[in-house]
Amino acid sequence: MRFLGDRRRTAGAVEERDPAGGLGRPRAAVAAAVWAATTAVVLAQLLVRGTVGLADNGDANRLVCRLGLVIGPESSQEGFESDYGPVEPCPDGDGFDYTTSWRPLLRLTYWFSRQVTGEQTFDMTVMAVVGAVLLGAGAAALYLALPGATGRRWPLVALVVVAVSDIGFVTYLNSGYTDQAGFIGLLWVCAGLVGVVVHRTWPWLLVLAAAALFTGTAKSALITVVPAVAIALLLSRRHWNRPTATGRWEVPRLGVVLLVLVAVLGGLTAQVARSQGGLLSNGNQFNLLFYTLLEESDDPQADLRELGLPSELGRFAGMSAWEEDTPWDDPVLIDNAGTIFSWRTYVGFFAAHPGRFLEMVPQSIDSVPDARVDYLANLPGEPGGEAPLAERPSPVFWALGLLPSGWPVPAIAFVWLGAAVLGVRWARSREPFRAARGTLAVFLTAYAVSQSVMALGDGYYELAKHNIHAAFATGLLLAVLLEAGVRTGVAALRRRRAAAQEEPEQQGDGPDAVAALDGGGPR
Repeated sequence: MRFLGDRRRTAGAVEERDPAGGLGRPRAAVAAAVWAATTAVVLAQLLVRGTVGLADNGDANRLVCRLGLVIGPESSQEGFESDYGPVEPCPDGDGFDYTTSWRPLLRLTYWFSRQVTGEQTFDMTVMAVVGAVLLGAGAAALYLALPGATGRRWPLVALVVVAVSDIGFVTYLNSGYTDQAGFIGLLWVCAGLVGVVVHRTWPWLLVLAAAALFTGTAKSALITVVPAVAIALLLSRRHWNRPTATGRWEVPRLGVVLLVLVAVLGGLTAQVARSQGGLLSNGNQFNLLFYTLLEESDDPQADLRELGLPSELGRFAGMSAWEEDTPWDDPVLIDNAGTIFSWRTYVGFFAAHPGRFLEMVPQSIDSVPDARVDYLANLPGEPGGEAPLAERPSPVFWALGLLPSGWPVPAIAFVWLGAAVLGVRWARSREPFRAARGTLAVFLTAYAVSQSVMALGDGYYELAKHNIHAAFATGLLLAVLLEAGVRTGVAALRRRRAAAQEEPEQQGDGPDAVAALDGGGPR
């Protein structure tokens, strides 16, 4: 059996020398097939047996009003509407200053739609098709980034496609939200990360930079993609100095380049986050104070005193920022706006009372499996009625629904912890595929945890919905863990089979067999 061992070592040496794999195989053709298949699966989820999407909760206006669009009159939380009509573009102002990387794509798609149809109206389903194509391209990019031959790559890519096509995620493609940009961007970041770790070339570095910037500027809460990328790259540093397989497009001094990249990405995404209009930020801070802190407090008056706020504000405890009677023009609220609408206020409060914040984190983490909320419709419905949901494959939320809830430490936290431990171990491996898997596990875990924490920026208001990005990252993480588990199980079965085959051979090499070969027999 020494020959088999030599063959395995030789194969490992070939893979180390050429982690891109392929060995002349038509990788581009397979990648195109992945692209087409992923796009088809996502579109089937959205369009087969009737078009579905996600109902607007009022957020669509901040995305489309600058384009001169308004959602149709049939829209409500209980009824999905994909038709948008023309309206006078909203003016520049505090309430409409909302920067997102998704708007330029929407603007371009809307322009193209007008050229083709000659109409000023717009069907958001067209944008859903664009999103499906971009998701498919991201899956194809991940396939190209992974090392090894096709047989080594396709299981992980297939599981990733299953995760991203969950109906709880793809309905965002046909909506006026910007979360879909975060989904698309995250898949491309995964491809860019793997490409940088495995190939260490300029094209993959540019993919990573563009994808991280696109994701981090899709909405302010997604800025945590940058530190998550930094953590994953840091743990894969033993691969930075390895030469590329071909020597072409190799990034010199990769560590220095990555350090500069992370710094630039952090600065750009932070600048975009600071430039957002005050209306959205003020609403988040209002919800954090009144809807969450004071509502959950054992002594609201004492908390108000410590925050430097008058006790009269206690009467607003339990109120959200988006109710019809929210007292934005209350004199006491206006007089204390500088304190209420400042993140410094809440950072200082939680720094002095870390236990209060730590009490909130488990509730946010525990709501991740419920991120596909049941109060936003996927189909047309009547206002005030029950929101109709699309009964279509939802493998990620099915798996998350198996986790128990209500534990002092949320069950999903143990999944993240285990993934982090395995990811760190894999990321340090010299074997390219294990290193790629580890990089993904570390990155997705860090991003999921950070997104669950960021969801608390709006207090408990729509907490489950704000955890949709933590759920999406966890879905991709489950794909990575499942691929590793299946591959480990298959390898164990092969070892047992090989051991069973070797045992008779070893018995046949005993003294009796040698004597028989010498012409004698057993005495």
